[in-house]
Amino acid sequence: MPELSPEQQVAGAEDALVQAMRSADLITLERLTADDVVFTNAAGQSIGKAEDLDAYRAGRIHLDDVTVLDRQVAAHDGVGQTRMLASVTVTDGHDQSRITLSWERRWEERGGLWILVAADTALTR
Repeated sequence: MPELSPEQQVAGAEDALVQAMRSADLITLERLTADDVVFTNAAGQSIGKAEDLDAYRAGRIHLDDVTVLDRQVAAHDGVGQTRMLASVTVTDGHDQSRITLSWERRWEERGGLWILVAADTALTR
């Protein structure tokens, strides 16, 4: 069986991350994100790993559906980048809405695993 290319490995990590976000799988989210990760949300606020995991744990945010509309993946020398456009149904507190988001994520290969080190989210529609 041929070894996966770095782009394929990053794409697999991205797929696992999106699935973990959909199901609020805290174990996988914990494993795939660096302790020093910085998330910048659509409102321009930066949060860390603990705050992000707490939002999933407390049920303050839940992704009811994520439909990927477009995705690009690049990786070279242990650094990866994904860009994704997705239609998302999200429950934030008690409010549910359908929105289109773009995500840009930066990944690093650490100890043979691809780990999320930064993510920026923008509301597109």
